[in-house]
Amino acid sequence: MTNTEGKAGSGIEALTGLVGRESVSAWRVIDQETVDRYAVVSGDGEGEWIHLDPERAAREAPYGGTIVPGFLQVANLTRLFGETMPGFAGIDPNHALNYGFDRLRFVAPLPVGTPFRARIKVSEVRPHPAGGYVAKQDVVLEREDGKPTLAGEWLFYMGEKAFAGAKPPQG
Repeated sequence: MTNTEGKAGSGIEALTGLVGRESVSAWRVIDQETVDRYAVVSGDGEGEWIHLDPERAAREAPYGGTIVPGFLQVANLTRLFGETMPGFAGIDPNHALNYGFDRLRFVAPLPVGTPFRARIKVSEVRPHPAGGYVAKQDVVLEREDGKPTLAGEWLFYMGEKAFAGAKPPQG
């Protein structure tokens, strides 16, 4: 038995127990003030009326107003992930690191003020060559009308120390 197997036994059981299970977040709304602040902090959307000028966007865009920048939608995934994945309780987030995306697509606009939520399903757990594990989640942000705005495969790397308090999911 390797060190990773010994320390992470209950952690890998917790992760593999989540494979195939879908969780859904609460509904969220991103308002224009949040889009404006995001543009200032990130530079994403600066000078783009489609994100920052509600009056012009209402006149000229087919969405009825401004739309949320794609990467602001991505930024919301962290909070939504926390809401949707109670089975990860006990995994130390300081040792469960965002490992990036295998795939990320912005498939439809998200108008500012439109309710949206996340659907997240763990699709795969595999050992990492350097130790620990990589978990892949299928993520979709969907509007209240059911139309997806974002779809991707989100990866997390969990090292040995991530599993100190992990327990297999119940139910």
